[in-house]
Amino acid sequence: MKIKENIYMLECTRKKVLYHDRECDSMVYAVLEADGITLIDSGFPPFAYEILEEIRLLGQHRLSLKQILLTHGDLDHIGNAAWLQDKTGCNVWISQEENVYLTGERKRLPNKQRMCEEFHLQLPRVEFYPPSRMVGDFQIFDTPGHSRGHVCILYRQVLFGGDLFSFSGGSFSGANPEWTEDMEQAARSLDCLRSLKFSMLCPGHGIPDKRRNYL
Repeated sequence: MKIKENIYMLECTRKKVLYHDRECDSMVYAVLEADGITLIDSGFPPFAYEILEEIRLLGQHRLSLKQILLTHGDLDHIGNAAWLQDKTGCNVWISQEENVYLTGERKRLPNKQRMCEEFHLQLPRVEFYPPSRMVGDFQIFDTPGHSRGHVCILYRQVLFGGDLFSFSGGSFSGANPEWTEDMEQAARSLDCLRSLKFSMLCPGHGIPDKRRNYL
């Protein structure tokens, strides 16, 4: 699905994963630039090979996977990062605050931890977003609440929201309480984004939506 001239939502990640009789999805986005491809999040583990094949087709086999920018470290967002890194040598970025879940310094919510264990989550080697909160043309915004180190990412007026918001049946909603550590903090994070200039919202769950400066 084409978002803008060089931005795509990967079709393979629209597929549902059946987890405890629930259908789950997690969208992955690809940004194609002259020096390589950037992924926003990496999706559920079953789709690693399909993700690699799809971005190779998008890049016409000329562009390699340069980096993965993670909005946070939940399984459905970090799930394919280690495999993709092993195959391509790409960099994987995450906020330093989020890394505490990867090291075990901070415990995940029980349902999140159970999911990681059942899918046998493999962890990539990570780099931390710099103090400038810029990675090339990608601007990183700290939006804690869903998890301690959750971030949103802005690229050329396209806002990638991770799990801070979602769309279902065309309706906008904030973070899902079942999977969110601190709903009040998540609501404050959402409020902080209202002043940004954007023309498209790309959620971790649900189809992208054209909304000009409206949350």
